[in-house]
Amino acid sequence: MLGAVAHVGITVRDMEGALRFYRDILGLKLLGDLIIEGDEADTLTREKGTKLRVAYLRSEKDLKGPPIELLHFIEPACQEGTPYGRLTNPGITEVAFWVRDIEKTYTELRERGVKFLSAPQLFELEGYGKAKAVYFGTPTEPL
Repeated sequence: MLGAVAHVGITVRDMEGALRFYRDILGLKLLGDLIIEGDEADTLTREKGTKLRVAYLRSEKDLKGPPIELLHFIEPACQEGTPYGRLTNPGITEVAFWVRDIEKTYTELRERGVKFLSAPQLFELEGYGKAKAVYFGTPTEPL
């Protein structure tokens, strides 16, 4: 019934700040940046007078994965509040990236000011082998 994941959407309060993080700090390539408005946007979002800025980003090195879609509601204005204050809250908790060397990537991102919950952790995944993982947040998330 469903095909591959097309993209992962993230609503942001500050598009320029989000682009600085995903493009400039994480190194994703900006694929497109556009404004969506009109009757179709109102119908799609169920919000009258919708004006939405949408940007798509993806790794330049691996084109197999879906892009990240950043959504900034110009009208109606983005709502205040913390969407997911903790990993234990329901909702989308992460966007995961494959990396060749997690320790090197961790060090490089820390040097760029990215805040992590911990250092990379090694997991023994029964039936799947071993994997290392680490969580980090965007500059607007309290960690």
